[in-house]
Amino acid sequence: MSTPRPTGTRPPGAALAPGSPEAPGLGPLPERIAEELLAHPAVAALSGGPFGTVASYLPGRRLPGIVLGDAEEPDRIAVVLYYGAPVEATAAQLRRIVAAASGNRRVDVTVVDVEMPA
Repeated sequence: MSTPRPTGTRPPGAALAPGSPEAPGLGPLPERIAEELLAHPAVAALSGGPFGTVASYLPGRRLPGIVLGDAEEPDRIAVVLYYGAPVEATAAQLRRIVAAASGNRRVDVTVVDVEMPA
């Protein structure tokens, strides 16, 4: 008879499932990209875009602001920038962040709005 393990523990060497509570910082790729984008100092928020169509659908929820393209489709992001941020330079930086994470060579960036810094 084996000794029962406490809930939330795993056997040594067992793989962690992305998004599990035992694996902080891991999760679905759109979530990880969202965290990186929101950490950028010029990004105030992610947005669903002009008609709310820029979103990833994850188990049990919708993540606005990111769509990862399939095959030949580009990745798409929609952001709100802080007022005064250089739009073209910031968009280029955000493209690099998304491309590095997703492996896609094309990333479309939509700046939906600007927000005054707090």
